[in-house]
Amino acid sequence: MIERKPTGTRGLDAILCGGIPVDRATLVLGGPGAGKTVLAMQMLANAAIGDNERGLFVSFEEAPDDLIAHLQGFGWGLSQLVADGLITIIDARLGIDTEMTGSIELDGFLGMMAAQAQAFGATRLVLDGIDLLLAMQPDRGRLLQQLFRLVGTLRNLKLTTILTIKTDGLGGNLPVDAAQYIVDCVLALERRLEGDVSVATLRVIKARGAPVTTNRFPLAITEAGLELLYQDVNSAHQVFSDRVSSGVERLDTMMGGGLYRGTTALISGAPGTAKTTLAGAMVDAACRRGDRALFVSFDEAEDQIVRNLASVSLDLGHHRQSGLLRMVSMRSASASAQQHIHRLRTVAEEFQPAMLVIDPISALVKGGGKVIADSLVEMLVDFVKSQGITTIFTALIEGADPEREITQTHVSTMADTWLHLTFVAHGGERNRALSVVKSRGSAHSSQVRELILTDRGPTLKDVYSSGGHVLMGTARLERENADMAEQLRSRFRRQHERVRVSAQLDELKARIALLTAEMGAKQAEQMGLDDFDRVMAEREVAAAGSVLVSRSADGR
Repeated sequence: MIERKPTGTRGLDAILCGGIPVDRATLVLGGPGAGKTVLAMQMLANAAIGDNERGLFVSFEEAPDDLIAHLQGFGWGLSQLVADGLITIIDARLGIDTEMTGSIELDGFLGMMAAQAQAFGATRLVLDGIDLLLAMQPDRGRLLQQLFRLVGTLRNLKLTTILTIKTDGLGGNLPVDAAQYIVDCVLALERRLEGDVSVATLRVIKARGAPVTTNRFPLAITEAGLELLYQDVNSAHQVFSDRVSSGVERLDTMMGGGLYRGTTALISGAPGTAKTTLAGAMVDAACRRGDRALFVSFDEAEDQIVRNLASVSLDLGHHRQSGLLRMVSMRSASASAQQHIHRLRTVAEEFQPAMLVIDPISALVKGGGKVIADSLVEMLVDFVKSQGITTIFTALIEGADPEREITQTHVSTMADTWLHLTFVAHGGERNRALSVVKSRGSAHSSQVRELILTDRGPTLKDVYSSGGHVLMGTARLERENADMAEQLRSRFRRQHERVRVSAQLDELKARIALLTAEMGAKQAEQMGLDDFDRVMAEREVAAAGSVLVSRSADGR
C-alpha cells in the first residue's frame, strides 16, 4: 500500500484519498495561469507549517526574489518560511547568454539535488517548470531515458516530489503523455473562458494505489492559495423534525406549519414578483427568533436592500446592528462562480448562521456557465445541509415557460421546497400570485394565493373565483362588491316576499276568524230553531191531549 502525505490543500486531499504518494513523484500539468507554481509552493508551505518538513523549490523560470514577491500575498508567510530555512528556493534558470550544443545530461543536476537535499534535510522537492530543461534534449529516446532516471533517482533519495510541466506546447518536444505514465500521480489544472469569466478546474488523471475520482472539480484561487471546491460525499446531512416560520402566517399554513429546519427552499419568479421581499420576511422571522442569518445578494447593494424592505416593515437594519444579521453583496460578473462560492462558504463557516439567503442563485451562471453553476449549487446544498443551515435560494426566470426554465437549471430538483411567484394581469392591472410547487415531507396546499405587499409586511389573500376565472386585486374587489350588492338585493327581495306572505297569512287568519264567528252565529241560530221546533211540538202534543180529554167528558 502506497503511503500518502496530505497536501494541506482544502478538498484535494479528500479526492486523493489522503494526499500525494510519499517518496514518489507527482506531476502537475497546466497552461499559463492555471496555478501550477502556486499549488506546488502551497504544498511545500503547508508541509513546513503543519509538519515542520523542509523542502527545496527548484525554479527553472523565475528568480527566487520574484517568486517570493509573487507568492507573498498568500497566507503562508513564505518569506518567513524561507528565512527560517524550512523552504529553500534554488535558482535553476539558464542564463540569457547560455548556448546549448548537443544534448544535456542530468547527472550533474541529480548530484546537486542529492547534495542540497542532504544539506538542508529536505524531504520534499518541487521542480517547477522542468520541461524547460528537458526540452533541450533533442533526442526523444534519450529524453525518455533521462526522465525515467530522474523519477527513479528522486525516489531513491526518498524525496516526495512535485514536477510542474506546461501543456501549451511551449515545452518543445517533451512527451507529456509519456511523463504521465512514469510518475505515480498526475494532476491536471485547466483554465478556460466561460463567456467573459475565467473558470479554473482540477482533475486527477491518475493516482496509483487510490480509488480516486477523475472528474473535473471547480478550483478557486483564494488568499490561502488554491482551494478545491469539493464537498465530501460521505458528509451526513443534519435532519430536523421541527419547523421554522417563513414570517408570513398564511404561507406557514400552506406549508403545513412552515419550513423544516435545515432544509432548502427555492423562491422563483420573474423580476418584480417580490422574491427578495419574501426572502427578507424569512430572514426577519429568523432574527426575531434569535437565530443568526446570512443574507448574500448579487448585484444589489446591502443598504439598498435594507431601505427597500423597510418600506414593507421589514427592519433588517435593526437586525444588522444587533449582530444577528450579516449581509454580503457580490458582483456576479466580477469573479468566477468558484470564487463566489468560496467566499460564501468561508463567511458561513465563520459566522455560523442558522439561516442563509442567496439572492439570486441564478447569478452563478454568469460566473461560469450552467454546468459549473449546477455542480457548485449541488456542492453548496450538501454543505448547508451538513451544517444544518436553513437555506433560501431565489431564482430569476424570464422565459415563456418559467417552471420548465427553472427545472432545467437543476436548482428546483435539489430544493426541498419550491415557492413560485408570478404575475396575473387582468383589467389593466398586474397582481402577484404565490403557489407551493412542492414541499417535501409536508401536506402542502396546491391552491394559488394572492401575494400583497402592505406597510405591515407581505401577506397572502385567497384568490376570488367567479365564472371559472381567478380574480385578484381591483378585479377581485369589484367582483366582491358586485356579488355583495347582488346578495343584498336578493336578501331584500326575500324579505319583501316574507312580508307579503305574512300579510296574506294574516288576512287568511282574519277571514278564518270571521267565518268562524259566522259559523258560530249560524250554529246558534240553528240551535234556536231546533229549540223552537221542539217547544212547538211539545205544545202540539199537549193541545192534542186536551182535546181528547174534553171529548171524553161529553161521553160520560
